[in-house]
Amino acid sequence: MNFFKAGVLLVAASMVSGCSEDMRSRISGLLERVRPTQAKAKSEPARELLAQLVSLEAIGLNMAYVEKMAGPPMRSESHRHQFQVQGCSLVLGSDEEDKTIRSVQVAVAPGCDADVSAILGLQNSLPLSRLTFGHFDEAMASGQYLADCLKDCGNAYVPNIYLVASGSRAQQFKEAMVSVPLAADAVLKASDQWVNAMALKETQDWINVDQGFNCHPQKYREAAAQALRAIQPAFLSFGNQLEYPKCVAEEPEGTQESSAAASSEAANAVVPRPAGNCDMEYHKRVEAAGLVAKEISIHGPDDRDFAGYGCAYRITPAPGSAIPSGSTVTFRSAWEAG
Repeated sequence: MNFFKAGVLLVAASMVSGCSEDMRSRISGLLERVRPTQAKAKSEPARELLAQLVSLEAIGLNMAYVEKMAGPPMRSESHRHQFQVQGCSLVLGSDEEDKTIRSVQVAVAPGCDADVSAILGLQNSLPLSRLTFGHFDEAMASGQYLADCLKDCGNAYVPNIYLVASGSRAQQFKEAMVSVPLAADAVLKASDQWVNAMALKETQDWINVDQGFNCHPQKYREAAAQALRAIQPAFLSFGNQLEYPKCVAEEPEGTQESSAAASSEAANAVVPRPAGNCDMEYHKRVEAAGLVAKEISIHGPDDRDFAGYGCAYRITPAPGSAIPSGSTVTFRSAWEAG
């Protein structure tokens, strides 16, 4: 029975003043069957929109389309637009003209069970509400642990810890990132474990002032991974031009020691990014940056993050990392067996 017929029945029923109790019960039962169908019909577009937004399909999507489906954003500031869709809170980063989406940030919360498996390149579904740093690290394999600050941060703001990775060819080489404020007891305890591992070999200035963990993210990566494995992030972000800490080893005023440290950092080289989706001459870019290219050629593809025959992938340290000149950059390329 369609909605029109149901409506006719209800109007007719209301016009009959002397209808029996049995008739009223039948009409009430009819209403109970119609209401869930109406609710399901209304929620289906929102569910489909959420699936689009929490996927790589969102990158490049027109903002006008999103607003048509979800209504105007709750807030907009600096090309960031907040939406609430199916119990999920999302912030969509747009281009300079606010026409297309360049990044998506979705809050990790119990009421948001969007499937994030495609973003992480997983075969099995993973609800966002169950995501941990460990899940993300295991899926992405070569991420960098970074932080706004880890020790003696002051009260001006709440710093965040990040795990950032570049996706494989199947993930369109988009960046993905999880982040969490350094506030909850479990996060503070985990950060202390990371700091303590560094403090065994590094000075307090290297940790607190120079933030050497951001300039050399691979150096204590395993310590960070172990400490943060069970921590649930506050946000999952993906797309282009994500915002996270960069190596900034600035020179504090008035000390020769810091001047020497700054000179040492100036000798660093940045691991280059591949040119396009398939860079068959990546080794030349590595060598041009003053680094040593170590290519691991495999017959395959045997890896789930295989990027295409001859293409550089699984680059370590990750592209964008600042490392000492002359360091080795390892990457894979696959060749079809003859």
